[in-house]
Amino acid sequence: MGRITKWHSNKVVGKPPKGCKQCSLGGKLVLFITGTCDSNCFYCPLTKERREDVIFANEQLVKTVQEAVEEAKMISALGMGITGGEPTLTLDRTTSFLTTFKEEFGENFHTHLYTSHSLSVNQLRQLKNAGLDELRFHPPRLNLSDEMKESIINAKSLDWNVGMEIPVIPDQEEKIDQIINFAVQKNLDFINLNEFEITEANIENLAKKGYRTKSDISAAVEGSESLAYGLLKKHKKAPITIHYCSSKYKDNIQLRNRLLRRAKNYAKSFDEITDEGLIVRGRIIVETITSIKEISNSLRENYDVDIELIEIDESNLTIYTHWQIAQEIGPILCKENENKIDSIQIIHQYPYSDGIITFLEPIYEKSMI
Repeated sequence: MGRITKWHSNKVVGKPPKGCKQCSLGGKLVLFITGTCDSNCFYCPLTKERREDVIFANEQLVKTVQEAVEEAKMISALGMGITGGEPTLTLDRTTSFLTTFKEEFGENFHTHLYTSHSLSVNQLRQLKNAGLDELRFHPPRLNLSDEMKESIINAKSLDWNVGMEIPVIPDQEEKIDQIINFAVQKNLDFINLNEFEITEANIENLAKKGYRTKSDISAAVEGSESLAYGLLKKHKKAPITIHYCSSKYKDNIQLRNRLLRRAKNYAKSFDEITDEGLIVRGRIIVETITSIKEISNSLRENYDVDIELIEIDESNLTIYTHWQIAQEIGPILCKENENKIDSIQIIHQYPYSDGIITFLEPIYEKSMI
């Protein structure tokens, strides 16, 4: 290829894989098909709760394929990345989801899958026939076995994109270089080099091995990025794509854009959307179901608040409205209904039902009186 180019906060030799391009737009549904895995990688980032046979579509726990389809619609998904755990341990489930998504969204809905297994020809064909467009191999602990090499070669013989994806572990340059050389020799479509990260789940294991973050505000491991840059320079004339994916990119670009896509579909008419994809709204928490009806009626009849600017959540004894309404009317509303209202707040929230609240400004708190 001959040169290294910048792509967002990443660097790449060649052109990023299609799956990565869609991720940059926030357009990939992340389908966590199972938490079960038998690779035992010391750097596994999964929390204890995720290391079970559970299914998540983005951040949503789901039970059925239709629930996952609905989440894909919520972000106006362009495609789907299947991860885990090890997706091929539940191969029937994985292929069933693939088939359903292709039927629902069409052949142009791009799908990719990560695996740490050396798949048989039969397994490869099952995935291909179910509609998988892109297969990404991850050698466990960077140990590229002869069995996996054979599996990759067999996969490459089929009509789809085949690549590899590995973490850039600072003291494993020789192994990483060997993996890159193999990818080049076998003319794979790409190899993704991910910045190595410390998470809540792997911090103890990584600390024992002497890894530490490069700064107080980053989860990225010191030395990972510099090694990645060195490998890109060494292989800049490679005839395949070599893509370095930074920790910063995953948070600032990938997640942010996915939240923005979801927020546009999730937000009510009274919500505002921040540049980070959070929704801003007013929240009125009341004492009883009866209070909900009385307060919502008061908003409409006494303060001329349009019914479209009010949403009632009876299960949580909550009324949502525009943040400015909560700010301007809140203090007066509380004086008139001091025994009916627990609190009035302005919140910034992830665009999900019961989404994480990242900012809360209290307008009124009963407990403060």
